[in-house]
Amino acid sequence: MSTALKKEKALRARTPRGKRLALFAAMLVVSGVIALILAEIALRLFPIPGIIFHNYYYDPVTGGKYYPNSTVTFRGDDGILIRRSVNSWGFVDVEHNLAKAPGTLRIGFFGDSYVEALQVPLEATFFRLIENDIDLRTTELERLKTHDGKTTNAVETIAFGMSGRGALQSYLECTNWMEKLDLDYVVYVFVENDPADQIKQLKGPGLIPYPVAEGDSFTIDDSEIRAQAYKASWWHRGMQRIKSNSLVVSTIEGRLKLLKSYGAKRTVTQADRNGAAGAVGYAPMAPSAWPPELVATGWDLQERVMDKWSRAVKHDERQFVVMHVPRGEEVLRIPFAEQDTWATRLQAYCTTRHIPLVEPTPLFVKREDAGQKMYHNHFTPDGHRAFAESFVDYLLKSAK
Repeated sequence: MSTALKKEKALRARTPRGKRLALFAAMLVVSGVIALILAEIALRLFPIPGIIFHNYYYDPVTGGKYYPNSTVTFRGDDGILIRRSVNSWGFVDVEHNLAKAPGTLRIGFFGDSYVEALQVPLEATFFRLIENDIDLRTTELERLKTHDGKTTNAVETIAFGMSGRGALQSYLECTNWMEKLDLDYVVYVFVENDPADQIKQLKGPGLIPYPVAEGDSFTIDDSEIRAQAYKASWWHRGMQRIKSNSLVVSTIEGRLKLLKSYGAKRTVTQADRNGAAGAVGYAPMAPSAWPPELVATGWDLQERVMDKWSRAVKHDERQFVVMHVPRGEEVLRIPFAEQDTWATRLQAYCTTRHIPLVEPTPLFVKREDAGQKMYHNHFTPDGHRAFAESFVDYLLKSAK
């Protein structure tokens, strides 16, 4: 027997079995940590389609938003990966101070994935373009006034967008921020699937509040949110913070949920991923896709929410504006009265209630005729530019 083997055998004989097991366990832990770190680095350097941060943050009022100061990624069918940072308020926008700077006109945009706008870099989003565009047109700033009548020398746009949100969630989000941020304009970005977001039969179960008609207004059914109140606990927040900053942990969690829900499968569809993650489905846009008996109910609830929202905004002399997202290039050139959309109802509602409606459709048609592509999944950069210009034109004209 060699001298080295004799020394190793003698060392093992002098080391208690418990210590050897502890040393082995420690080595396994260290090796596992190193492997996780290397995997995390690899996933960040070489992102794999479908691997995303799980950064959902439970909110007892709206259901949820993104975990503050995390990262959101989006990869379209063109293969381009977009990374966006979440601010400290849980939205994919720049950081904003709570206190408004003197002489600043503050505009808040509320809505779903069209306000979130993950499909383009932050600097290409309509809300950032609006702020930059108006600030550059300094000779016209003097025409704008804050809600308390003060002269404006700057414009600040703030985005409160979250995929899948309907009018009720946007209204509730607005009540949390409107006075706190001293917003001068509250802009509701209406998307064609918003009316269906008010109806559980169409939207499906999930962490969402639903309006329930009562008298000439509505009450809120938030039973599904309250049923998961444990997600506000410190330990759940702590675990969520880890997942929101780790692709490896998010991936492991997602795979375990899929395994639990569907067992071992050779392939996994996006529907499987959404179901395992507890994601709420996307409600239908076209009224013809609805059960006929729900069409009137859905629009009635939509109006009730907008009524309450607009009254709350106007109460403090702030401006409530609705901005319509055109359905898509397939219906752009069809007259509103002939479209399978909610556009005619929305126009009639805003006219009756004396609510400004920004309708970008004519500009979208003009840009499409000029060869620009307005849509790819959501708005393209050109679509965002047209959407921004529509609002800037409205704002400056209304201030004359």
